[in-house]
Amino acid sequence: MHAPRHGRRRKPRPTPDRGRAPWTLVSALAGTLLVVGIPVTMLASRGETPPAGNSAVNVAASKPVLVTEAKEISLWSVDTEVSAPVRKDDAKVELGTRFTAAQNGLVSGMRFYKARGERGKHTGSLWSSRGERLAQVTFTDETRSGWQEAEFAAPVRVRAGETYTVSYHSDNGTYVGNAGAPSITSGPLSTPAKRAGVYKYGRSAFPNQANPKNFNYWVDVVFRWKEFSWKTPAPVPPVTESGNPPAPVPSTEPPAVPSPSPSVVESDPVVIPDVGTQTPTPTVTPTVTATPTPTVTATVTATPKPSPTPTPTPSPKPSLTLAPEQPNPQPGTCADHPTPACTGVPAGTKLTKLGNGFYQVKTAGTVLDGVHIQGDLLITANNVTIKNSQIDGGVVGEQDNKFYSFTITDSTVGPASGCITDPGIGDATYTATRVHVRGHSDGFRASGDKIVIKDSYVKLCSSPGDHSDGIQSYVTGKGLVFDHNTVDQRDARHITAPIFLTDPRQVDITLTNNLIMGGTFSIQVKNAKGALIVRNNKLVDRSWVYGPVEADCSLIDWQNNSLVTIDENYKVTRTVGPLDCQL
Repeated sequence: MHAPRHGRRRKPRPTPDRGRAPWTLVSALAGTLLVVGIPVTMLASRGETPPAGNSAVNVAASKPVLVTEAKEISLWSVDTEVSAPVRKDDAKVELGTRFTAAQNGLVSGMRFYKARGERGKHTGSLWSSRGERLAQVTFTDETRSGWQEAEFAAPVRVRAGETYTVSYHSDNGTYVGNAGAPSITSGPLSTPAKRAGVYKYGRSAFPNQANPKNFNYWVDVVFRWKEFSWKTPAPVPPVTESGNPPAPVPSTEPPAVPSPSPSVVESDPVVIPDVGTQTPTPTVTPTVTATPTPTVTATVTATPKPSPTPTPTPSPKPSLTLAPEQPNPQPGTCADHPTPACTGVPAGTKLTKLGNGFYQVKTAGTVLDGVHIQGDLLITANNVTIKNSQIDGGVVGEQDNKFYSFTITDSTVGPASGCITDPGIGDATYTATRVHVRGHSDGFRASGDKIVIKDSYVKLCSSPGDHSDGIQSYVTGKGLVFDHNTVDQRDARHITAPIFLTDPRQVDITLTNNLIMGGTFSIQVKNAKGALIVRNNKLVDRSWVYGPVEADCSLIDWQNNSLVTIDENYKVTRTVGPLDCQL
């Protein structure tokens, strides 16, 4: 399907005043390059005298002048035909493109390609790499579909080599997106080879999730910069009293060597403020994360009623037909510490594909049993149960700062290959038992009250720019219990800690009977209040980078923790000695 071309076009530039050089539009690479010719008035260099009888100054052609060119470009042209499939999530979503400029410059506005059937108002944003919103604009005069464009109230200065994100927000969740998008270079602009298209469900926020299949959501930036160059103007013949130019006289002088001091130049001011020039730097190339995909709701067991069943639509989430590795032979049979063999989907469980990628539960009391969701699971209802199931993305129980409760048991979360930056399970009040989390940079995120995680196994990975954690407190509430789990962070390279509980809002923590390995400081428990219990945990000796513990030791009930060695099946082979709390 080819999308329409009748979208809003860029407004034409005003006609320049007489005597000024016109704007020249040049097609450059995949974008639109705008070159502004700056008119100049040439004056004689100091010490030169006009020839007798001339009424004008004779300007030597050998004198170079410094010329400023104001340029504008985007990743795609407004005439670019977009044939990407239309996706329908029926959920609020922020969609964006990550980009880098090879030169300092300004972002003056942005564009996005509007899908057929999309409705409602749209806002656009520019973000720093740290998630700071640098500018925001509301789109007006939108067409039904095609390219929509808006300018920020003031241009935003951006620096060469740094990564920025341009995005728009849709309340309706209908958009275009296609997999396998290559890296794009357009003038000084470029997108990374991986994780260029990003998204975030819920209200407008920094989109930092990405599809491992490199989706493009057709969000564009309007970038301006200026270049300086030396140019030698054509000679201007002097005018005689008769009004006729003199006859040419052959020159016996050798060609003049350009002087390092230019002639005096007067020109119209360039609108772009000075942001400096810089040698282009290579684009930062981060890697993979997870994906926005359409909401497709299949039949599930629900209490008090089943979830509704919309018509399935194509999904931007990759279809991964995955079998859980070394499935759990029987729930609750971990003889020692949890491993892949005794967590996750039980052996022999027949999984039924649910939806066609991203799946959202909207009905309270819903039970998902024996299902395979080939994307993220978003829970926006309370008392939801997931058991004996496989979720190839992550499980999230938060939307628009509202937290929802769920229980997940004997299930596998994450892809068999690749690495998703976002947590496997998080942002809710939940209980997780015998869960196998794989293919995620963060295992669990604690962002609610009475979170209980037990008898589970986490194998962490990481991508450049990640800060991998086994469990991380984030706006944590009261009563976190993390008991009898295995957290393996040894293969992750971009790391913080297997246990990273440092949020000052956390109250009452119980950390017991866990097997832990990896991290900078492996166990970090700081800034918390209330009853803080850390007992009977085992840390693999010398698996850390800087040290075993960083904690508020005087506030913690710290008992019977030890350093150990293990075999390839996570069985403890030797106790090295006690693990003392260290400041």
